[in-house]
Amino acid sequence: MLGASRPTPTLVRLSLVLAASAHLGACAGGEFGSDSGNPFDSQGGSNSMSGQPTAGTDPDPTVGSGMSASESNSDTSPEPTDGPEPTDGDPTGDPTPGTTSLPDPDCVDDDGDLHGEGCDAGPDCDDASFNSWESCGVCVDADMDGFWVGCDQYGPDDPGPDCDDANPEASDGMDCECAVTPPDKASDTCAEGMPGGLGVIAEGGVVPPIKGSITGIDNGPGNGQEDWFWVEFPEAMAMGNRPNAGKIVTAFAVNPGDPANPDYRFEVYTACNKMPFEGLGATFGPGTPPAREWEFFDAHQPPNPNPNPNPNYLNNVPWPAKVFIRVIRVANDQSCSEYTLQVSRMPT
Repeated sequence: MLGASRPTPTLVRLSLVLAASAHLGACAGGEFGSDSGNPFDSQGGSNSMSGQPTAGTDPDPTVGSGMSASESNSDTSPEPTDGPEPTDGDPTGDPTPGTTSLPDPDCVDDDGDLHGEGCDAGPDCDDASFNSWESCGVCVDADMDGFWVGCDQYGPDDPGPDCDDANPEASDGMDCECAVTPPDKASDTCAEGMPGGLGVIAEGGVVPPIKGSITGIDNGPGNGQEDWFWVEFPEAMAMGNRPNAGKIVTAFAVNPGDPANPDYRFEVYTACNKMPFEGLGATFGPGTPPAREWEFFDAHQPPNPNPNPNPNYLNNVPWPAKVFIRVIRVANDQSCSEYTLQVSRMPT
């Protein structure tokens, strides 16, 4: 047993080294062996420049036949990493004949507004104008100041909209100063004793025309884009007793914009803390939308338009001795149009 512990003879150790060298030489020739003992196998088996294993290599460092050090040194050109497929286009950006890089290959769009012949977004009524594809009849610059109105969109070369297309000195919104309702003529919130009082009106009386302008679309009660007025109709100032105390009428004498959808509407309140039209009868109650005209008709005898007055009439709807009127804009945001409101108490 003492012989088993003796050191390996020098000749034997030399033959082991030569055997290992021969094995490495075989790998360098391209013949991979299993369990080669190559010390580089334990370092991932890849010399990829991206730090990721190249295609065809085993990512497991303990198994398989990774690239040897001699292989990585014999080829100075690194293997290309996996990446996106090359495009069909020219590197300069010009597509190869017969191909296109546009998402809509059949689209003919000379003005860059994505509309045109064969375009997914639709046709273009003027393919030389970025501002128009449907608005060719109304997209204009009447005052020739370089700002346009009535267009589908606006671009840096043809800006807009023009806040006053009849005045070349006024173009964008900063140039136009709309004559909004003066704060001493109307309040922007509802409160007792606020500005905007229209007086005490007896039966047969009329309030002088009320002119005003609001530039912004209604943003809710108390948020500023509104004109508040108030007016009194004392029941005792009627020519007769109820149900003959007269008829209150509120309507716009002037309401600019599209006749089918003009710029302004109003609501009527019996108190600031109530809902619009609340307490004014079944027809005008909470949830009633803003109106273009409103009446409170108290007559139930001739000349009532109804030839058969209700015999069961009950005087259970309080007479609106005082009302608050809230005027708002509902169309044509940021334009300078002016309304005229009329309030009267007609005899019955």
